[in-house]
Amino acid sequence: MNNKFFPSNFLFILIMVMGTTMTLSSPHWLTMWIGLELNLMGFLPLMNIKGKSLEAEASMKYFIIQSMSSSILIMTSLILYNYNMSWYSMFNHKMLSTMMLLSLILKLGGAPLHFWLPNMTKQMTWLILFLILTWQKLAPLFMLTLISNLNILILISLMSTLLGSIMILNQTNMQVIITYSSISHLGWMLSMIMINNSLTFIYFINYIIISIPLMNMLNNYTNNYTYTLTHKNKINKLIIPSLILSLAGLPPLLGFLSKLLILISLMQTNFIIMTLLLFMGTLISLFFYLNMTLMIIVKSYFLFENNNMTKPYESIIMLNMFSIFVFYILINIIIKYAMTILH
Repeated sequence: MNNKFFPSNFLFILIMVMGTTMTLSSPHWLTMWIGLELNLMGFLPLMNIKGKSLEAEASMKYFIIQSMSSSILIMTSLILYNYNMSWYSMFNHKMLSTMMLLSLILKLGGAPLHFWLPNMTKQMTWLILFLILTWQKLAPLFMLTLISNLNILILISLMSTLLGSIMILNQTNMQVIITYSSISHLGWMLSMIMINNSLTFIYFINYIIISIPLMNMLNNYTNNYTYTLTHKNKINKLIIPSLILSLAGLPPLLGFLSKLLILISLMQTNFIIMTLLLFMGTLISLFFYLNMTLMIIVKSYFLFENNNMTKPYESIIMLNMFSIFVFYILINIIIKYAMTILH
């Protein structure tokens, strides 16, 4: 295949969307598994859209990992069905339900099962990377809400946040940086998935809102390495730093709003140590992002030059930069009435 977008790819997009929709709307685990497999079959051809050898290698790695996690998921589901003779109540066996949970964490790329993800993301386009870090996580996150194993989820969320923040230090490839950032954000999502899963999906939506303009601009104006952000080009050099800092959770940006809602809920439910550890992981990654944005701003040419390429994202960027002021009343209500809202 060459660089053209063939009409057949619309069929693969349709299969991918249909698979995720089937998982989200399924009444039991067998059809959820079928939806995951449909999603995988639709997504793999899209990974080879340009026909490059590196893309083929990345798609093979992705296929092996996803097939392995799906195999563990369906085998443990069948064994649990053999215990309970029901697809609806399957979590009486602690070890087998933990295996199901770990298979979904492997699909998501959460720590300590995250090593395949940064290795693979160096070899793919920004569009495919965006889909892997956003759309492909939707169905497994939904399935995790059905598995009640709070202790394992807390451990995985802490490991994901801390390891994602530590491993991001001294990275120079922007795709690897965004990947480790996604692992860290996944830890924040998993921390709330058993307490208040609506907050998890609010966090997920905010992450998508920040990622859309950021990844598009990195795709158009960089060569996948941090030093190219300082090169002479026609993009406003304050937009990318603001989006990166929002991804890190610096107030008063949109990423901070997501973290604030989860911090309030965790403190209200007395997870104080967990809150401190999550906050520590965010501070580590924030240190790296502040260094990177300082490099971009200090070394950049034409810092305030604008061009028309940012116009499609003006509303998203304004929402990102002024979200605290837009949602100030909402945050006050949540702070005052958090326990009532949670219960």
